[in-house]
Amino acid sequence: MRGVSLQKMSKFERFTNFLTKQIRENRTRFFTVLGFTAGFIILAVFIFVRLQTLNESASDRLAAAYMFLMNANRQEAMSHLNYAIAYSGKTPASYQARLVKADMLMDEKNYGAALPLLKETAEKGKPDLIRPLAMVRIIYAYDQQNDYQSAILASNEFIEKYPDHFLIRNVYLNLARYYQLTDSPEDAKRIYGEVLVKFPATKEAEYAEKVLRGLN
Repeated sequence: MRGVSLQKMSKFERFTNFLTKQIRENRTRFFTVLGFTAGFIILAVFIFVRLQTLNESASDRLAAAYMFLMNANRQEAMSHLNYAIAYSGKTPASYQARLVKADMLMDEKNYGAALPLLKETAEKGKPDLIRPLAMVRIIYAYDQQNDYQSAILASNEFIEKYPDHFLIRNVYLNLARYYQLTDSPEDAKRIYGEVLVKFPATKEAEYAEKVLRGLN
């Protein structure tokens, strides 16, 4: 009996080590994608703002902030972002400034200050394409604070609002991970199962199938 118990424990430990490794790798991959997305959006929205913003001053401030960021002058960049947020009303420039400021704050691990900016942008941001990007950052902020219950709520909201977004598969996988981390294996299985059904023949489905084999 003792030998059987040790054998079962060994299998459990092997699975736990495997799961921890997969979770860590998936998390890194997801937020690497997020970082790439942030860089792409900075360029795209910069062009958009320069051409279409309703507030020329805010657009100029935002452009200046980007320039200072490129030269690693965070203090001056933050000053211009604060101006754009305070004096440009509800223009696209002001919401892009909020997003960039939130990114800077999260880079400093100041998630508490970043979250209000992100939540406002996720709810009211212009253009509409900026809203899901703010929501993804909200999930990231909760993740970094180990607030997995809030990350679950934010992830489910993202899935409901943006089922066709290009980051949706990553949101699904991380939602399953949050359920595992909060001792909700049945919910985790459900989400991994949805990944298999919704995104067949993808790397995400392959990963979900591998984890499901260990959970069952």
